[in-house]
Amino acid sequence: MTEISPVPRESYLAVATHDLTVKYPDGGGITDISLIFGAGRTAIVGNNGAGKSTLLETIAGLREPSSGNVELFGRTPGSWRAEGIHQVAIALQDGRPYPSARPQAFLEYLRKLYATDQNHDSVRDVNVLLDAFALRTTTMIKNLSGGELQRLKCAAALIADTPILILDEPTAGLDPQGRRDLYALLASVVPAKRTTLISTHILEDLESIGGRVIALAKGSVVFDSDSNPVTSAFHMSFASRVNLQLEPLRNALAEDVTIAERAQGRYQVRSENPIDAALISTVMNFCAQIGAEVSDVHVSERGGVLAQVEGLLLEGGDS
Repeated sequence: MTEISPVPRESYLAVATHDLTVKYPDGGGITDISLIFGAGRTAIVGNNGAGKSTLLETIAGLREPSSGNVELFGRTPGSWRAEGIHQVAIALQDGRPYPSARPQAFLEYLRKLYATDQNHDSVRDVNVLLDAFALRTTTMIKNLSGGELQRLKCAAALIADTPILILDEPTAGLDPQGRRDLYALLASVVPAKRTTLISTHILEDLESIGGRVIALAKGSVVFDSDSNPVTSAFHMSFASRVNLQLEPLRNALAEDVTIAERAQGRYQVRSENPIDAALISTVMNFCAQIGAEVSDVHVSERGGVLAQVEGLLLEGGDS
């Protein structure tokens, strides 16, 4: 076996992807993604199916690229694993780990797995994590609530105290307050120098995550706050029956106006210019002509990254 020369981690950015492509037999995946990540938090945002999980799992070494490559501190994920050195930890979106175990036993098991000669000095204290994530419970993992399960996954990802931390949809299934609470907790326990990648399909989470924002649509990067200009946009949202056929309305609106059903029966109109009475009237008349009742109408202006990302994902739709 060829010996791999050690590489000082300070010499390289934590993560680099070069023309990274992962294709699935039935379609989907990611295409030609080239990104670099240093210290700090980055939110990876996109609609369901945009490629967020594929990107993160490939960075973690759980998927093999179809082409291109991933480097962690200048080397492939596999070369680090061959030496038994853990550079990245990941909390996956789906599944319940060891459903018949209890949180403390599960975390202790992980601590023993990670306590190798190479990294035993950096393994986190289980008792500290149990207290921080409020996991001192005798309930089996299969019976944990949604919030408890998400906190357990995050605590498990922190056990090895790796320099790269990946959290794939860590607030899945939580209500707005639960999401804010979990992000606040993570901000308090994850060092700022850590390279932390967090995926979400919930745009409102960007305010809680902070840091850099990257948006994916249909497997490609469509926005990076490190390099894209930030603009403001104007919004009108309303409720109506589900699955309105919007194409005739799109044709009647100006080119800089987009409309999409963001959730079942909840629609959003976005415009680069202020939303005036004429635009509102066009939307209302369209709904009246097709016999669709309209309620809960809101008009607002959004600025910054959230407005920019929202517009791109609204145009791209679900992938």
